[in-house]
Amino acid sequence: MTRDTASTSGFDRQLKDALRPGAAPDDLRRSLLRAAGRRRFLWTWPALGIAALLMVLLGGGTWGWMVRGQEGARLSRAAIRMFMEAPGMAFTAEASDLDSGEQGRRWSAQAAGFSAALPKCLAGQAMKGGCVCDMEACRAVCYYLQDGRAIYVFDRTLRGLPFDPAQPRRLASEGHRAQAWNENGRGYVLVEPPGWGGQS
Repeated sequence: MTRDTASTSGFDRQLKDALRPGAAPDDLRRSLLRAAGRRRFLWTWPALGIAALLMVLLGGGTWGWMVRGQEGARLSRAAIRMFMEAPGMAFTAEASDLDSGEQGRRWSAQAAGFSAALPKCLAGQAMKGGCVCDMEACRAVCYYLQDGRAIYVFDRTLRGLPFDPAQPRRLASEGHRAQAWNENGRGYVLVEPPGWGGQS
């Protein structure tokens, strides 16, 4: 009994020693590490590139959507700033058979490259004159009205603005008020100075 127990425990110890992991030979360890490093390098850069591309596409699309949606408000603020800076008039309405709106429309076709007609709500409104304004990504014509306001007529519609002139987007900045909307393929921003009490 003792001899069987001693031989079994000796066998177990020998088996345990034989199955105990030992250090891998140096050349095998180095070659495995080199292969793993190459494989990690080969997969890491493409994976990072794909992840970066997805982030740019998703982030750029979201950012672009946010920026495009805010275009009307952004250009309304720009119109208020320009009104406050009071740039000089390149066009002055003259007393003639043509009303000032028609004079402005003809002048804008030559000076700005598009016919900037007054919106329907200001049809027949007398104007002092106007100037061409280069805004970000579009052009506009500013008409200074006799009643102290200014109307900015853009060469295209502006994203994020309503197409109903009766319900414009309203914005206030530094005491000035702006109403912005799209009508007949044009964006309009009507700027009122502080204390302006007329009806628009």
